[in-house]
Amino acid sequence: MQTLLAWLIAPLLLGAAYPWAAWTLAKTPRQGNPALVLCLTLAFSVGALTQIMLWQAALGLAFDPAAVTASYLALALPGWLLWRRAKLPLPRPARPRGALAATALVVCALVSAAVLFNAVYWPFSRDDALGIYNHFAVWMYDHRAIAPFVAGSALYETYPVLIPLTYTYSYMLSGWHNEYLARLFPALLSLGCLPAALALGCALDRPAAGWLGALLLAVTPVFGAWASAGYVDLPMAFFHTLGAVFAWRLWRDNAAADAVLAGLTMGLAAWTKNAALVGALGLGLWLVLGWLRQRIGLRQVALAALALLLVAGPWYARSLLGAGVLIAPTVWTEQAARTLENLLVLVLFPDRYAVTGLLATAGALASAAALLRRAPDAAAHGLLLLWTAPYFAAWWLFASYDPRFLLLFLPPLTVTAGLWLTRAWDDVVPRGWQRRAVLPLTLAALLLTAPVLIRSVEHKRAILRDPLMGHAAKVEQVRSSSSSR
Repeated sequence: MQTLLAWLIAPLLLGAAYPWAAWTLAKTPRQGNPALVLCLTLAFSVGALTQIMLWQAALGLAFDPAAVTASYLALALPGWLLWRRAKLPLPRPARPRGALAATALVVCALVSAAVLFNAVYWPFSRDDALGIYNHFAVWMYDHRAIAPFVAGSALYETYPVLIPLTYTYSYMLSGWHNEYLARLFPALLSLGCLPAALALGCALDRPAAGWLGALLLAVTPVFGAWASAGYVDLPMAFFHTLGAVFAWRLWRDNAAADAVLAGLTMGLAAWTKNAALVGALGLGLWLVLGWLRQRIGLRQVALAALALLLVAGPWYARSLLGAGVLIAPTVWTEQAARTLENLLVLVLFPDRYAVTGLLATAGALASAAALLRRAPDAAAHGLLLLWTAPYFAAWWLFASYDPRFLLLFLPPLTVTAGLWLTRAWDDVVPRGWQRRAVLPLTLAALLLTAPVLIRSVEHKRAILRDPLMGHAAKVEQVRSSSSSR
């Protein structure tokens, strides 16, 4: 019974942040679209839940599911009252307009269904999910506290714990190590990259680029392969992409609310994975550039910085004071392969990146050229490059032994590709050809979806042999097989 209640409570808690998200966006000059409201609801809910647990631990309070839930609902209540007072409408799903939007919506729905099925059907199986994130989550569940630093050997203890805390909360809510509910949280955050890509395209006033960015991301094989793995890369990419959305809105409108949201979402990215500190520096550079260009006021710069520090600062201050480092040396830099093959990794491995890698690489190069020649929309291309190029450079120089890290900035990269593809479609392809190409391109997108669906669901033969297998059989199946693909 407790497990059933946990499955009922968790989605309700995620949705309880909707009034805050809708009311906050309604106070911004450009307000929001359904995709952005959905993303902000997810960001607010997971962020608030884990920050409550962080501060309870900092105050010496033992984790208690009732206390955490009550504190979360107390934070949600003012948002509900403000939403009611503002008489904002109930959420309505956006109706896709045109073949591109309809195709993207269908593809994203199919991939999301496969990812969610895999997440809630199988327990954890991959190395880091078991050895790092779930390991600390189990410790925190057993001890009802955040794992302390071990003198002289604090490495993985300095990893941000947004994802492990969602696991711990799932276990407390269920009364046992319910890995299926625990895997739901990072899977939803990973899938949040799809509407986040759409929101970024809409923020750039190119909704078609957003739809195409979401479509390209969904048909990328590595996206489906890792979205349900319980890792932190795609959840970080979700917050990181939202940071780009609000950074651009801030550039356009210089609104205080967008400044706070830009800092908050980038802070949540850093609270998810310490690699996001690269993005935090990028946001700082963007704010300074905006101030120098008289696009962003000093007050907004201060608000964004304060929001980021309030969210991510306590954890990194704890690491610095307790372990003597901001980021533990867990990146195996000596294994980095600074080769031409890795420089062209998105192009040379179509089994991982399909057509997305080629289009994203071409889009990034085109954006760099537009920035260099100071095109009229150079600022937009500068934002997209700032949210992608530094990460790629850092990966190639220090972490090119693992292509999984490219997921950290893949959503804004697919939007970059979408931006140039939609421009070429509008400016180069004749109207007659456009009409004739709709059906073949739609079929091509569906064909590209098939291998992603196959890779998104693990151990398919075992499922067909015994679809109703119990927990013990599932654990034996996933943990006796290879933990990586």
